[in-house]
Amino acid sequence: MYNNVIEFYIMANNLKKVVRTGWVEVGIPNEKVESVADHIYGTLILSLAIISEKKLDVDVEKIFKMILIKELYKGVSNKEESIISSNKADNKKELVERVLSKLATSGELLSIYDEYDSQKTKEAKFAKQVCKLESDIQAKIYEKNGDFTIENAKEDIKNYPEDVKSQITEIKHASDGWLIFDRAYYYDDFFMNFSKEIEEME
Repeated sequence: MYNNVIEFYIMANNLKKVVRTGWVEVGIPNEKVESVADHIYGTLILSLAIISEKKLDVDVEKIFKMILIKELYKGVSNKEESIISSNKADNKKELVERVLSKLATSGELLSIYDEYDSQKTKEAKFAKQVCKLESDIQAKIYEKNGDFTIENAKEDIKNYPEDVKSQITEIKHASDGWLIFDRAYYYDDFFMNFSKEIEEME
């Protein structure tokens, strides 16, 4: 009777074992690298706090679903992950649809994925920005714990697009480049100012 729920859960549960590769690339020790599930948890908690503090008029349930659904493709098997190595949006959607197909409301949930992907609603814009902001805070946490070194950060910046590199004249902290890179995704002043406040944390 509950086979679909169990199958969905098992596929989504794989996110506990999938590491965030961006942290691996900047030299965070393997035992400290967070999983995709860790990132989802952090983003949900941060969303709850921001929506509460700013008293935002948004559909919280939809935002939470977006944060969860958009990461589901990462929970597929290694074989399937190789399919999306090109990072194409249609391949991601195909894998998300495969995971959601286990649920009775798969059509509704897939439409929420499409809404997030289109970035036209306030909920979609919030979900994308808060995901980036959570990564910014995590970068600062890794830095403060001594896991994200300025040497590794400088090596990482060499791979940035030229327009982003031109904005980085000097970095005082390992997370500076990471934060500046993510600012291209911020639609409004709140997230931009929040990012700058993170940068100034000692």
